[in-house]
Amino acid sequence: MFLNSISKTLLFVFTVALASNIAYKFYHKKRKKDKPEINEVIMFCNVASPLKHSKYSRCKISHSTDRLLHYINSPRYSVDVCMYVLTNPDIINALLKLHIRGVKVRVILDADMAFASGTGIKRFDKIGIPVRWMKSTHLMHHKFCLIDTSHLDVENEDCTPLMIIGSLNWTNQAVTGNWEDVIVTSQKDLIRQYQNEFEKLWLQFKPIVVFRLNKC
Repeated sequence: MFLNSISKTLLFVFTVALASNIAYKFYHKKRKKDKPEINEVIMFCNVASPLKHSKYSRCKISHSTDRLLHYINSPRYSVDVCMYVLTNPDIINALLKLHIRGVKVRVILDADMAFASGTGIKRFDKIGIPVRWMKSTHLMHHKFCLIDTSHLDVENEDCTPLMIIGSLNWTNQAVTGNWEDVIVTSQKDLIRQYQNEFEKLWLQFKPIVVFRLNKC
């Protein structure tokens, strides 16, 4: 009788535990499915209406630039930038603030454009944001950014890994005076391919040397 009672108790506990586990997996699977996929196209043109004034330059911020900055400011864990030329002060300051906030920031630039007028490279170096390049006769002409892809394969409800890619260089001219396009997507199969490319270049390219920074 006593053993029978114990068996019933154990069976009850096992049944409750199994049901709880199934319910937990179902809930998280549903949450994962309910998480909206992001696929946004941002168009830039030379007649865009200004939305607000920039805090860091005399340029005005259009709706398109504001949407781009929204995504650039969104990382919780990591941001990897692979950009031919990066001189826009609003974007530079966004990356600096992300680093200060504890987000892991890495930057790859074209060697010849790394020291273009208005570049943030000295400020990146000063606060410890790693920047890499490859001195070559060939251009590093990529223009993409990876958001929180360090958590691409982690079931994490507090971040959505993203990729920003398009024709846009991150310069004042590009965001205020050119016809440009940017795609923002959370499609993992696409993100993973660009993540692999970034990691490959990060290993191949070299840190920008300090003595060059001192001469700028």
